[in-house]
Amino acid sequence: MRFCALLLLLACTTVPKVSPERLAAVHQAEDEDALKGCKRLGRFTGSSTQAGDPGLAQARTEARAKCADAGATDFAFVNESVTPDVTTVAAIAYDCAGRR
Repeated sequence: MRFCALLLLLACTTVPKVSPERLAAVHQAEDEDALKGCKRLGRFTGSSTQAGDPGLAQARTEARAKCADAGATDFAFVNESVTPDVTTVAAIAYDCAGRR
C-alpha cells in the first residue's frame, strides 16, 4: 500500500523541460561561503524509484533541473535520502548573477 501511494505521488510530479545549455550554466557550489551574497530562490527536490547509483544520479539531475527552471545560477545539494522504495535529493537554488 505504501509503495502504491508513493508511485501515485511521483506520478503527480513533473520534471521541467530545461535546455541543455541552461542546465550546463547552473553551477554546483563547492561550499556555503561561495553562496554568500546570493539570493536564495527556494528548495527543490528530485526523486527516483531506481535502485543504487542510477537512482541517485536521476534524483540529482531532477533537482538540478528544477533549480535551473527557477532561474538559478548556482545550487547546493543539502540532503540525500536513500530508502528501498525511493531515492530523494534536495537542493537549494541561488541567483548569484549580481555578484559576478
